[in-house]
Amino acid sequence: MVAGGRRLVPMQVRVAVTGFNAIGGVMLTLTLAAIGVLLSGMQVDPARQGGTAYLDFVLFFNAILFLFPLAVVLVFLGVRIKRGEHWAWLASLVFWAFVGTMAPLLTWLLPAPLLFAVVPAGCAGGLLALLLTPQARTHCADVDLD
Repeated sequence: MVAGGRRLVPMQVRVAVTGFNAIGGVMLTLTLAAIGVLLSGMQVDPARQGGTAYLDFVLFFNAILFLFPLAVVLVFLGVRIKRGEHWAWLASLVFWAFVGTMAPLLTWLLPAPLLFAVVPAGCAGGLLALLLTPQARTHCADVDLD
């Protein structure tokens, strides 16, 4: 404890929470860009040019169903981890393990550039490593401080 009754947050937790916020910010920016494209009456629309509405589906999926909720969850978990809540720490471990395994798997199943597997898996591995340090585990330990 430090003066004022607030717990000292270890550097590993601060860096991890900064990573959560940065990734959440990027996801929110991509969400807003996709929503903007959807709402602008796209000039290049494959459905109007004899193609499919695949681009519309991908933008809708990314913007509404995937990126925005995950950005909100990441920022929420980051705030809760910084407070030292054990459930948020566990949920983050599960989340990053899921991202670290699913991103490479989806990149392999849907022929996508290797970068789409390496970046999410690298971020997930780095954040998992930070959250699994002894300082972060102690900070988020499930103990009653009464």
